[in-house]
Amino acid sequence: MKLVIVSVIYLFQKLLHLYPAKFHSEFSDEMQVVFGDLINEAARDGILPLVILCLKELGGLPINVLREFWHEFQGKELIMLHENSSNSPATTGQVMMGALPFFMFGLIMIMLELPVFLFDQDWFNSLGGFLLFVFLILPAIGFGIGWVQNFPRWSYPYSGMALILAVYIQNASTPGVSFFGIPIFGRELWGWRAWVPLAAAFVIALAVSHSFKPFIRFFTNLWNDWTIPSYLMVGVLPLLVMFAFDEIDRMYSLYFMIPFGILLVGMVVLYLKARNTWQRALILTLGIIVITFPTVWGSTSYWIEHNGINPSGVRSMWTTAATITIIMLIPAWLELLRRSVARLRAV
Repeated sequence: MKLVIVSVIYLFQKLLHLYPAKFHSEFSDEMQVVFGDLINEAARDGILPLVILCLKELGGLPINVLREFWHEFQGKELIMLHENSSNSPATTGQVMMGALPFFMFGLIMIMLELPVFLFDQDWFNSLGGFLLFVFLILPAIGFGIGWVQNFPRWSYPYSGMALILAVYIQNASTPGVSFFGIPIFGRELWGWRAWVPLAAAFVIALAVSHSFKPFIRFFTNLWNDWTIPSYLMVGVLPLLVMFAFDEIDRMYSLYFMIPFGILLVGMVVLYLKARNTWQRALILTLGIIVITFPTVWGSTSYWIEHNGINPSGVRSMWTTAATITIIMLIPAWLELLRRSVARLRAV
């Protein structure tokens, strides 16, 4: 337990770098002391209170960061952060922010495949409801922070996730899911409510920046580095993995969700730390292929064994996977080609 506490406190210390520099220099030491006391107190009550405390802090972090940037703007001290160069690697804070939604989605993917008897436990349903709530608002919050910071590289999957989640969730319901005993709707569809987080993030970010220039910068960055559109589409991969294993035996799917969750986070970290275009394109190519095709293989293998899926259905799934992979990687490959041609012309 001591190692867990030390690791959590160290992670919290690193996450504090996401705050504005002035706020961090003034309050980070005090926040670390308070958080350390809370962690030690929760740990004395057991692992569950410790996990709940960590999830609360993690879920509230993006909102708190955006709030402090707003306060700094109100004091005429807001600094618009952006990358100095399209080829510069991300800082530790940017890497952690970029990996956060994939980490959260990985937890949700794993939880959904755990043994069914856990879903009869109130604490498990509450924890699941909390994770779902955090993930529903996290992409929109990341989009808002990205807007305020002039859309650095790490922020792009948040935009893709926020959009695809809103489209998907508006036609979905969450029966039986509760947030610490409070039901999240009933069996009715989310409908327009699915768009509330993204709309709120847009309005708040616009109010903070007082400008549509970051929105223009969003598309300028896409044009300057074509690996970014491929990276943006990586935000759709977790949902594609979940769709592929829908209605498949939980314990069978669990063996895939754990490595897929690790691979997603690892790919994002390596991409953001890469120093040049060919490294980024290679990381995206390997990561997307290593996730997409094993997903299809695992799904089709299950249905062939249990339902005797016909060969045309198998071919259709493999064709779909290949098409998705190519669409996701075309921008990155074109960027490699564009830079290679530019170097040849320069010579």
